[in-house]
Amino acid sequence: MNQDVKSNIDISQFAQILKSAFNTVQDIIYIMEAKGDEFYYYFANQVGKGHLEYESDMVGKTFHEVLPKEKADFLSRQYLKCVRQNKVVVFTDEVIEDNQRYIKESVLTPLPYKDQFFIVSVVRDVTEYNRKIMELNHIKESIETNEERLSSLIHNNADAVLTLDTEGYILYSNKSSKNIIGYTELEIVGLNISKFFHNQDLDKFNEYYKLALEQKSVHFETRIYHKNGSKLFCNVKFIPLTIKGSVRGVYGVIEDISQQKSEFSELQRFNNQFTSFLNHNADPIYITDLEGKIEFVNNAFVNTFGYQKEEILQKQNPTIPDWLVEETKELYQKALKGFSIPDHHVIRQKADGELLDVSVTFSPIYDYSGIISGIASVARNISAYKKKEIAIQSENHEYELIWNYSTNAICLFDSDGKITKINPTFSKMFQFEEQDIRSLKDIYSDHQKIQLQEMIRVLNEDNPYIQFETKRIRKDGSTIDVQATYRKVTNGKTFAIATYKDITKEKQILLDLAKSEEKYRKVLDSSPEPLLIHNGEVITYLNKAALKLAKANNVCFIVGRPIADFVHSQNKEDVLNRIKISIERDFVAEPVIEKFLTVDGETIYAETSTATFQEHGQNYAIVMLRDVTQRLRAEKSLKESEERFRIIAENTKSIIKILTPTGKITYCSPSIEEVLGFPVWNEIGRFIKSHIHFEDLPLFEAAIEECIESKKSIAIELRHIHRDGYAMWLNSHITPIINENEEVEKIMLISNDITDLKQKESTLTQMAFYDYLTNLPNRRLFNKQLEQAMLTTDKTGKISSLMIVDCDKFKTINDTLGHDIGDDVIKEFANRLKLSLRNKDTISRIGGDEFTVVTPEMNNVEEVTNVAERLLKKMNETMYIQGHEIQLTASIGIAIYSANSSSVNELFKRADQSLYRSKELGGNTFTLN
Repeated sequence: MNQDVKSNIDISQFAQILKSAFNTVQDIIYIMEAKGDEFYYYFANQVGKGHLEYESDMVGKTFHEVLPKEKADFLSRQYLKCVRQNKVVVFTDEVIEDNQRYIKESVLTPLPYKDQFFIVSVVRDVTEYNRKIMELNHIKESIETNEERLSSLIHNNADAVLTLDTEGYILYSNKSSKNIIGYTELEIVGLNISKFFHNQDLDKFNEYYKLALEQKSVHFETRIYHKNGSKLFCNVKFIPLTIKGSVRGVYGVIEDISQQKSEFSELQRFNNQFTSFLNHNADPIYITDLEGKIEFVNNAFVNTFGYQKEEILQKQNPTIPDWLVEETKELYQKALKGFSIPDHHVIRQKADGELLDVSVTFSPIYDYSGIISGIASVARNISAYKKKEIAIQSENHEYELIWNYSTNAICLFDSDGKITKINPTFSKMFQFEEQDIRSLKDIYSDHQKIQLQEMIRVLNEDNPYIQFETKRIRKDGSTIDVQATYRKVTNGKTFAIATYKDITKEKQILLDLAKSEEKYRKVLDSSPEPLLIHNGEVITYLNKAALKLAKANNVCFIVGRPIADFVHSQNKEDVLNRIKISIERDFVAEPVIEKFLTVDGETIYAETSTATFQEHGQNYAIVMLRDVTQRLRAEKSLKESEERFRIIAENTKSIIKILTPTGKITYCSPSIEEVLGFPVWNEIGRFIKSHIHFEDLPLFEAAIEECIESKKSIAIELRHIHRDGYAMWLNSHITPIINENEEVEKIMLISNDITDLKQKESTLTQMAFYDYLTNLPNRRLFNKQLEQAMLTTDKTGKISSLMIVDCDKFKTINDTLGHDIGDDVIKEFANRLKLSLRNKDTISRIGGDEFTVVTPEMNNVEEVTNVAERLLKKMNETMYIQGHEIQLTASIGIAIYSANSSSVNELFKRADQSLYRSKELGGNTFTLN
């Protein structure tokens, strides 16, 4: 056997030995033969074959024939690298086996043999090895991080941090030490920490430092000297510095709490004030927990409801009647959601069973973390006010009876003379039903119609009422004589009340009497003594002096009326008997003093002398009256008025003040202390202006001046300053006191608190005319403003426009981001509308994401389109709402109104059609109709 054959046999035997050895190894071993850029499996040990899970014989197969393409490409690149560099290549690869992630390390060893090139690949599982390496790296990073954290904690700590040795000497200080105790690190290192402690606290220091050296952390409050000599209140912590179980020193941490101590003292002061406020408040105050159990009641609660504190604390509120428990729970639930419920009217029950009308304000109480922990309730007994309310309702019922059954025709009209309401007598007198009559002009003759605006002007500027006799036209064209009275009321749309009394018959009587009376009228009229003539039943004549005595403006108020109407009830029977006897027996009666009534119901005393005569076969009596009222009443009236004024002034809740014409207070009723908080003695001698709000001073001064000049009472509403500094609304009646020289000697001011009424009026106005979410006008107010814009166009000729603006795809925002963000988007949308328009333009929200814009007094259509383009541009700007970027567009429908071109409904319909077309075009545009 030659040498080459023997060598081949040896190599073959050696290869078989290697293969057997490789099969016993637990690592994966492959031998690949490189042929060009392809690699063929030459050998795989048992572990390698099991790893590939290739069922056929793989010898002679390439990577792409055995493995997935991605895996085959990856291995080809690594093996090519080994061939081209002819050196060992090491790489790792992640594989998934049995749903577990493993990291495999492959070592490729080149093995050229003659003209062949082999690569031996040994693949090991290094998953656990990698994990341990990563853990070691993580531990190293954690140690380094903790060291950096400790260093940062000490260096950047807001408290002074000192490192001390076991004797208390300072080895290190952080930069905050200088901020707190004034020493730099160079100045403080080497000093003993006891140097900074107050002498009285040294024992405490030594005790705590000793505990720290015994490996016990201690914390205490003490006083420390600053470098400038001032004393600081500080929290001090001593933390043992332990190394390998042995205390090598102490960390000293010093926190300056001087400001906290000051704030705590202030907090205690505030708490004492708040407790005093609760206990001394005149209104019942109580606090309930989340379960409705009472945790606190003030003294006013005990006094009002009759329960002692120990009877009700930690119990359900016993003042709630059984039938109102569920309603109260609903109110509590609303308060627990963060809503305050002001001035809610409820019924509450005292300990003795008496029911009270109470106004309660429920407010949530928040703890230090902002979580609701209970409910505070402030109650006010309004039983007296409810009684007044019932009385007012009764009065309203009486007024309704007067309205329906009055013998006079009554109507309400606005400032343009348009009739808004009529009573039944009006319909009967003028033959008009309410739906048939539109204006006062309907009952005016042609020549009277021009007088209507003048009458309205006089009412508005000069007089609170006007009364005169005139003629009016009925629906059938007939004319009647009436006594017309117009009284200004100014209540909402109502400008004034008109009252008409049919005096056609009285006028005819007067006409008949005039013929027979003419011959002696001049004589009687010229008499300085009051004279009247009656026929035993009705008054047929009275002269000017008698008219003045009766305080009547015209004879028509008296002539034709029963004489009994003017005789006082106390002596009516005696007077009527004497009249009857004098008429029947034709004799002259002796003078006698009688009590009579003027036309306005005032009682007067008159000495009467009566003589009878006949005319046209009928008996008449002529009566001469001499007014003795003043003589009889003077002393009695003076005494009674003084006593009455004193009683009223000292017991009324109204504030009564007597002023000099210059405004100095000479008298003040005790009620001022209850209403405005000022004691009476403090007011006498002061000027009334000192308590009036500075913005209302011009109004008050003008009212005082008018009162003095006109010598008439004036009513005015003003803000007065309470002793505690806040403003209150008072309704004041200013009345001049006239002396015998017809001069204003004093001024009486009667004032009543109307603060609550003002607040309710403001709240009701806001609720009635404004949208709750955007605070824009609602549809009701919008209609008025649109009508006003159209009226302006009719007068000036300038066009107005109505725009309906709608958010595009707003429903998507609501559905995806929620209604809270949707509400914020609506508010931002409304705000952008306001910023884009003129002050005279009107915006309103009429529902959902739909808004209306009215632009009055526009010169041309181009100005309108410019406004629309400006709105669209503004709406295209990105909104930033609660961390969301929202891109929103709008669609606009426009309708133009020129003078007398269409109604409100037609205009709105055209604008809505334009909006529909804008939506059809895809939105983010406007359409003009």
